[in-house]
This record gives sequence, C-alpha cells and structure tokens, in this order.
Amino acid sequence: MDENNQQVGILETRAAINMARERGLDLILVAAAATPPVCRIMDYGKFKYEKSKREKQAQHKSAAQDLKSVRLHPRTGEHDRAIRIRDAEKFLRAGHKVRVVCQFKGRENAYPQLGRDQMDAVYEALKEICTIEGPINKQGRDMTMNLAPKPGLKPLPKTDKNAPVETDEETEEELELEELDDAAEDDEDDFEDEDDADDDESADGESADGNPESEKTETE
Repeated sequence: MDENNQQVGILETRAAINMARERGLDLILVAAAATPPVCRIMDYGKFKYEKSKREKQAQHKSAAQDLKSVRLHPRTGEHDRAIRIRDAEKFLRAGHKVRVVCQFKGRENAYPQLGRDQMDAVYEALKEICTIEGPINKQGRDMTMNLAPKPGLKPLPKTDKNAPVETDEETEEELELEELDDAAEDDEDDFEDEDDADDDESADGESADGNPESEKTETE
C-alpha cells in the first residue's frame, strides 16, 4: 500500500524500501501474519502523532462521561448546600454527569418531603446549565437525582489569588472620612497643647512678680 492507500502489488522487501526512501517516507509493516505480509508507505512520525491525538480524544470523551456524585442530607443547611451546588456546577461545566444523593438517617426516613425539598433547591440553582435525567427516586435510605449538562457549557474561570482586591466607592469614602476625623483630632490636640503652654507662661509670670505682702509675711 502506498501513501494514498492504493495497492502497489507484491514487491520484494528491498524494492519496497527503496520506493519508500525515494518518496521521503517510511515502510511500515502493518500485518505480519498475512500471506504475503502487508506493508504501507507512510510518514511514521505523523502516524504516531495522529494516533496519540486520537487516543487523547478518546480518553477525554470517556472522562467526560464519568458520573460524579454530590451528597447531602435532609437537614443540610443553606450554606453547606451552596457548597454542594458549587461543586455540582463545576462538574457539569467540565462535561460530567452528576448524581445528587440525599441520605436519610433514622427518623428522617419518615419525612421524604424534606429530601425532595433539598433536590428541588439544588435543581432550581442549576436549572440553567443542566437537565434532570429520569425521575427522582428514593430507594432505601437514599434519594437520588441525575443531572446532565446542557451542550455548549464553558468551565468556570480560574480565580487569580494574586489579583488586587477592588475597593468599593463606599469603602473609599469611609477611608476619606476616617482621615478627616484623624486630621481634626490632631488639630484639637495642637490647640490644647497651645492653651496649656499659655497657662504655664501666665503661672510663671505671677510667681516671678510675686505678692509683696506675702513675701513680707514669709520674711517675718
């Protein structure tokens, strides 16, 4: 077989090798068990590259079909449920299907509506990016809901930890007000220091002038 997948015919090994070299290609043994053995003229480097590329695409497709699981309970709080919803969104945007499992314990099994409320809350938060596959079932102590991503979803953007934090206008105004308050307090401290200095000077002047009668009395 030549590079165009056309049959060349039965050739001797040396003649086939020379034909491949003249075309700047390689002679590859395809089927050694056949009679006669089948060889193909091709670019072996390009063949290996395309093969590895196909294998990677096959792995990506198989990974995209993985079923991820998110677990919660009938009494799971709003904050914890939000964390589970964020994880489910990450899986869905990566192309995975998600199984939401609500686990019941003890007396919780008598109140299946609590688990259904949790399922409804999760789907309500994710309904724009997913669809429900099949009914929501409760088997034993587990209630399950299967979610499938809608086509065309993009993964969540990665957050930059070194990115500067933006300051809101209200925060900037608060900082300016604090600076003005600090400046006003400094001015008040300066005025108080000047008043104290004037009081000290007046006290020193009175003691320097003195009262003659008091001096006389002390002398006596």
